[in-house]
Amino acid sequence: MLTDLDIVKLKKVFVTKQELKETENRLIKYIDYKTDRLESAILALSKEFSEFKEQTNKTLDWLVGAFKKFDEEHTILSARYSTINKAIDNHENRITSLEKSN
Repeated sequence: MLTDLDIVKLKKVFVTKQELKETENRLIKYIDYKTDRLESAILALSKEFSEFKEQTNKTLDWLVGAFKKFDEEHTILSARYSTINKAIDNHENRITSLEKSN
């Protein structure tokens, strides 16, 4: 048979339902606190990444537009240079023939 002294000793060694419930509540509060902090950190990182992505897309759009404009200008100038080169070749031939005649 258990005596009152044995029960007191057992209470010191083993956890009571009340102590277990209190520990469980503290753990739940601690986990909630940690997960809330983690969730807020993830949301902040997500917002920062979205801003970075938006800025990168704007910059890439600008670069693509500038490249297209450069490509169009290059095409136009290349066509003009071929016409100008033909005229210069014609002038060189005429100058050469004039120098020979003198």
